[in-house]
Amino acid sequence: MRIGEMLVRMRILTVEQVEAVLAEQASTHEPFGVVAERLYEVPSDTIERAWIEQTQERATEFDADRGVEEGAQEIVVRRQAWQFGIVPLRLEDGYLVAATSRRLLPRAVRFATRVLGLPVNFEITDDQTLARLLASQYPMRGMDHTTLGGNPLEVFLKRDAA
Repeated sequence: MRIGEMLVRMRILTVEQVEAVLAEQASTHEPFGVVAERLYEVPSDTIERAWIEQTQERATEFDADRGVEEGAQEIVVRRQAWQFGIVPLRLEDGYLVAATSRRLLPRAVRFATRVLGLPVNFEITDDQTLARLLASQYPMRGMDHTTLGGNPLEVFLKRDAA
């Protein structure tokens, strides 16, 4: 489902407003959300919520048999991978394919959008599988499924203070 359709379903925009945004977008080539914010003062967090929902609908199931392409892990650093719950798997047709869990998808989407600068398709797995994948691709002492999605620096500070 497109973001405009989601915003109509959420009762944020009308069908007519979506059509006006699309017309403006065609002439300016700006992202839909940017135009909707400018024309109708749709809050950026609402656009982000719709975009995350759209990403959830498009996400596929993680396929462990496909593995991780060599060099894919270089796209993010170890701290980012654990903090945002994202494991790059491969580049495919101009998209980064990355694994995350359903619980960490919003965090992974925000990170991918704001930092990576690549379009990302997500494969969803459970937290335990994601933690094993993170541990194999980004080994980090003291990190496991219990710290998944936390801030690695906070984990180390707490451990060192004990």
